[in-house]
Amino acid sequence: MKRAIIGSLAAIVLLSGTSFAFNGQRRGFVLGGGAGIAATSKWKVEVPIWNATVGVDESAAGVAFQFIIGGAFDDNNMLVYEGNAAMYNSDFFDESVGQAFNGAAWYHYFGAVGKSAFSTVGLGLQYFKVGDFDATDPGIALLLGGGYEFARHWQAGVYISFGKTKDAGVDFEHSHLSFIVSGIAF
Repeated sequence: MKRAIIGSLAAIVLLSGTSFAFNGQRRGFVLGGGAGIAATSKWKVEVPIWNATVGVDESAAGVAFQFIIGGAFDDNNMLVYEGNAAMYNSDFFDESVGQAFNGAAWYHYFGAVGKSAFSTVGLGLQYFKVGDFDATDPGIALLLGGGYEFARHWQAGVYISFGKTKDAGVDFEHSHLSFIVSGIAF
């Protein structure tokens, strides 16, 4: 009986919250995504061989994608899960390469909805994928960004991500700089 009451109360709270999911105010549930240009994406690795270290790095431009889902607890602050990825063609691997930040991000808006500068900072995991092969194990990553919300639900931003991945005991370093136009429902 106790479980049924708790389950019923949880269902009522969850269902009533979804009816107010998109109310046009920057409060509550938010969902968005965008695309743009990855002006530069870079990976670097240094491999110890005998008594020397051999380094390999590559930098290229490509396309950028973003996905966010989470919540805004007032008109100026959002806490979201963000996927911020860069994809490009690698000359070194002769394959398409993707690297991405995935983690928690905090957005702070400095003005009214529809006309506001914003900043973002995130902490999460870095992913690196070459073609159909998951090249490395995820590692820690940092996301920094800022931009301008030029209309209700639309914003343009600049994001930079730094992170590390690992494969067979070797550390890879990653970074990407992207310019993304996003649509965010709130």
